[in-house]
Amino acid sequence: MKRVILSFVFLFIVSGIIAQDNSLSRYFDVKLRDIESIIPEKQEYDVVIKKQILHPIEKMVYFTDALKATFRVHGIDSVVWHNVGWSRIDDLLQEPVQIVNWDEFNGRTHKTGSTDWLNEKFYSNIPQDKREWARMMTSDVPWLEFGKFIIDSLEFQKDYFPQIMDNKDIAVEGSNTFSSSYLKCVWSGITLCNDEICAIVKFESLNSQLISYSGDKIVMKGRDMYYGEILVSLNDKQIERLVMVEDLVGENQFDKNLFEMQRIVTFNKVK
Repeated sequence: MKRVILSFVFLFIVSGIIAQDNSLSRYFDVKLRDIESIIPEKQEYDVVIKKQILHPIEKMVYFTDALKATFRVHGIDSVVWHNVGWSRIDDLLQEPVQIVNWDEFNGRTHKTGSTDWLNEKFYSNIPQDKREWARMMTSDVPWLEFGKFIIDSLEFQKDYFPQIMDNKDIAVEGSNTFSSSYLKCVWSGITLCNDEICAIVKFESLNSQLISYSGDKIVMKGRDMYYGEILVSLNDKQIERLVMVEDLVGENQFDKNLFEMQRIVTFNKVK
């Protein structure tokens, strides 16, 4: 009797697994280009950008801080910053808690798809000591647009190299200039995020050559690399979550010391 019961339980479990596999397989067979993109009037993302400055060889961390904000994306037209605040953190694992409000950032608007953020004039009303953070925040937003740009070209487990990023030179006036040698993207799986079945899109550029970087008391030459993942809804092709890790290493031209900057950027859709 026990053998019969155990056999029945085993068959029940196996049947469930097979049924689950069959239900999941339909998502992998989806042609992403065939999914209608539904663009809501307004979307809202909680954004956290963590930054750490350290020596790349010695166990020496100079400082670690973070910026927290709310980005409101209005259709396909503009992005508005709200609730912007800065915090010192102990390491990249810690979440910002003792936040200092940066009211001069709130209400700032820039057009999606615009390259105005590459010009120093765009930051003219931001205090000089906070402009590097403003550049970071603004330059990270295009990753949301990029995710929507590439999604139609992806097929499950097939590498995709957007030609738009091949040997692409990008110059941010007053800050940095770098050359991207390649960017690889792949739809690697599916997951659940914000009650949406999402494609997991991984991306990486591990051979980007940074030509120059100019920050607070730093003029550097070196290299930059980054990787991350974007979760794209298989219902309406909206970005539900984006995470990017960046690692920049070089030599400070002032004192010839080695310098490393690590960043973790997270966008979480909340509305």
